[in-house]
Amino acid sequence: RDERISDVSATITSVTGDQLRRQGVNSVQDLSSVAAGVVLREDVAGRASPSIVIRGIGYDDFRSNGNPAAAVSADQVYLGSNALIGGAFFDVDRLEILKGPQGTLYGRNTTAGAVNVISRQPGNAFSADAHLEYGSHRRLRAEVGVGGPINQVLGVRVAAVQARGGGFMTNKGTQGFAGVSPATGVPPLPLVPESNHVGDADFSAQRATLVITPSTTTRITAQLNHARDRGDNSQSDVLGVSATGFKEPDTDPYTFYANLLPKIDSKQSGGHLRIDQQISGDLSLTAIAARVELDRGYTFDPGDPRRRFDLDYNDRIRQSTAEIRLHGKRSAVDWTVGAFYFQDSVLLKSTLDASDLVRTVLGTDYEQRRSSWAVFGETDWHLTPKTTLTAGLRYTDETASFRGKTVDRNPYGVSVASSAFALPVQFDESFADNSVSGRVSLSYRPDNGSLIYGTYSRGFKSGGFDGSTIFSRGEALPFKSETVDALELGIKLFGRGKPFSLSAAAFHYDFSNLQANSIRQIGSVTTAVRTNVAQATMNGAEIDLVAYPVRDARIGLNVAYLQSKVDNFVSANALEVERRNGNELPDAPGLSANLNVSYTVRLGNGWKLEPQVN
Repeated sequence: RDERISDVSATITSVTGDQLRRQGVNSVQDLSSVAAGVVLREDVAGRASPSIVIRGIGYDDFRSNGNPAAAVSADQVYLGSNALIGGAFFDVDRLEILKGPQGTLYGRNTTAGAVNVISRQPGNAFSADAHLEYGSHRRLRAEVGVGGPINQVLGVRVAAVQARGGGFMTNKGTQGFAGVSPATGVPPLPLVPESNHVGDADFSAQRATLVITPSTTTRITAQLNHARDRGDNSQSDVLGVSATGFKEPDTDPYTFYANLLPKIDSKQSGGHLRIDQQISGDLSLTAIAARVELDRGYTFDPGDPRRRFDLDYNDRIRQSTAEIRLHGKRSAVDWTVGAFYFQDSVLLKSTLDASDLVRTVLGTDYEQRRSSWAVFGETDWHLTPKTTLTAGLRYTDETASFRGKTVDRNPYGVSVASSAFALPVQFDESFADNSVSGRVSLSYRPDNGSLIYGTYSRGFKSGGFDGSTIFSRGEALPFKSETVDALELGIKLFGRGKPFSLSAAAFHYDFSNLQANSIRQIGSVTTAVRTNVAQATMNGAEIDLVAYPVRDARIGLNVAYLQSKVDNFVSANALEVERRNGNELPDAPGLSANLNVSYTVRLGNGWKLEPQVN
């Protein structure tokens, strides 16, 4: 429900669409410029499956069948895979970043927090806007939106975006390595010439929103959206030595060596139907049903001109969600109760070209199916006009299945993969779990624009399966759900009479069954597999300050401090345990900050000039 940020006992960053455009935030990749402690990591899949990291907690896997640590919702529709989050970020009305576990109202996969992307609605008056942006490396982005009322009952808004260019990497190709074959019968490595501007975008998306208001108490929203990405996959530079052992002739941070170009071909479409019904003056209902579909292929080279695990990856995602909520108020109590259902299927197919390593090509064919349901409730009890007790609980029940196989396709008839892997591997595994999450918070409001609060919350990230190439049945076994217990103390100073707004928080996290990719010995195979690796603790503090020193001037400053530690690392190798215990978490920088300074020059006749520095 709508509430002022100064009244909510949680750390929240809320930014309007206009503010995002002013600061050059056009995608989830740019979130770090509006909130300290929020970054985006791009691994093998790069732009195809970005992972949002909040307060040092993220998701270190590119596969689409995993569970992200930060829940992303587009117009209140939860997106269950990192592969789905890239298409929603245009024609934005508001962006909300909720930091810390959100296990009550958002549920599973919120150990880091939640991100809400809210698109612009038709509104009560006609509006049209367009934005054109050009940058270095031929980067071009154009966005347009038109909307308004058709009559007293109907309103429509349509919007579209197109992005091109921006690639700044150079692929040195296979020059100096072409023409070599590892064995008789294996085709020699082809000549791939040098190519520039690797990483260019070629992305377009469209959205249509229809709002029907048959009465003052009923609002029906229907939305359709589509996105197409045919650009380059982002390519990380290995800065010296690749994971396959290739040593670069140079350490130029803008070059890499590969026998293929990383490409994406992705189609995503979806829609939802939402009903908001005011039942009585203090009682309202919200119901949402949604469907999202993705068909995608992309390639990746590990930064090695030889054919050593070059990836040609394809996946298909079908997701359905439904949620119903009741909101009410009785005397000094505001309450919310609801139920949620989630179901998806993920089909993963990939080809690993290892022609120059084990003289063959490996094929994978996996399918994962998940379903989850939850019931939840939260209450704000206003003990006094200035003191509020908030308490909420959520029960989640979920099941998943994972089946598939890895085979040696042996296209040349000279494969030696059997000396390294026991192929073919077939598996059929299942996972089931239930969890109770929630929070308790006590807040005190000294005046209308200030808040002091303390919160205990529990969140969890679902267990599941490693979607990388399975070389033994042990790698296909499920891992457990990850949980976090969090304590947070915070203060907020807002108000129209103040020349500034300030939010500050200190927090402590305690993780159990931490999920991560880890090196494991499974039978005779040493492999990287996603599993439960350790317990971990984290302490941190944040400050978010916005000041208005003079009229038309704005200064925004965000600073975040983190201190993390891995405890009780799980491994049968004593040396590995000794090496890992005490380490920091990989996505938790000790200090991060961002600064934004802007000044508006009023030119007259409605025109404004706004220079700014980020």
